[in-house]
Amino acid sequence: MLDHLVYVVADLSIAVDRFSKLGYPPVIGGRHPARGTHNALLRLGDRSYLELLAVDPATSVPPPRWMGIDLVDAPVLSRWALHAGAEIVRMAELLGSGTEVQAGSRDRPDGETLSWRLTDPGPEPAVSVLPFLIDWGGAEAPHPADTLPDLGLYLTELRLFHPAPDRVNPVLHALGSPFLAHPGDTDRIEAVFTGPAGRLVV
Repeated sequence: MLDHLVYVVADLSIAVDRFSKLGYPPVIGGRHPARGTHNALLRLGDRSYLELLAVDPATSVPPPRWMGIDLVDAPVLSRWALHAGAEIVRMAELLGSGTEVQAGSRDRPDGETLSWRLTDPGPEPAVSVLPFLIDWGGAEAPHPADTLPDLGLYLTELRLFHPAPDRVNPVLHALGSPFLAHPGDTDRIEAVFTGPAGRLVV
């Protein structure tokens, strides 16, 4: 199941304003002090969301930073996360030898701490059509989408492109991904959303 999409932007406040003017105001999420980033979120349904991610202007964390954030010069979907739950260690093996499961956390504006385990998305490449895996600690554990307003925004299509789809599709299939890659000149992720304020393509 898709957990979330990561949309890398240069300036979080500008991106929030842009999405708000389109009729989908994101909610400020929080900071990732160890990663040097901060985010804002849009609910896409039950335990699923779109993350707007930017370098935190207050950070002292130097490049290279995660999610390919230092390798792009325009807003782009750089990563996507697949919900792995308790199976994350087993599923991580499917991504290749050396893939480690790490712990992470951040404080929400309301003071509650969100905790997770994930396979590190890494600072490169700029875009990865292979997902990283995430576990929030079970169905009863807090999830970022739980407290987000339901704006009626839903993902209707996710398109993955890769120069050699036959190389990545077996991995996507083994992970149980609902999405497979199509031929493309470069690694690229495109998403189509629909909601009351209209269609949104990123």
